[in-house]
Amino acid sequence: MSPERFVFALQNTVVRDNLAVYSELFRSTPVEMAVDPHWVRALELFNGLDEDDKEVFLQVICHTMIDTTANLLGIVDGCCPVSGIEGDVTLCVDGKPIGGELQELFLELNEAG
Repeated sequence: MSPERFVFALQNTVVRDNLAVYSELFRSTPVEMAVDPHWVRALELFNGLDEDDKEVFLQVICHTMIDTTANLLGIVDGCCPVSGIEGDVTLCVDGKPIGGELQELFLELNEAG
């Protein structure tokens, strides 16, 4: 698998698919059905927003997913060291390393939309 295919697959799974799940959950879950206190508060916040602000809220979630994934890819690429981790962190697909430019490719893909 090429690095480009890998980041494209990540973008589809982590960003697009998960954003659709979050959007559906926020738009369709009644507050009284939520059990987790964090989720109850998040639903109450979301439900208190007008439609434009709900879109902004979901965009913030989207950008958070993009930034988090990019940070993890930076760790795999070796350009973002992590305190307390000694040695190299690598990513392999079918036993072949694919890291080195994943963060950059992922960010370029997400800038393009």
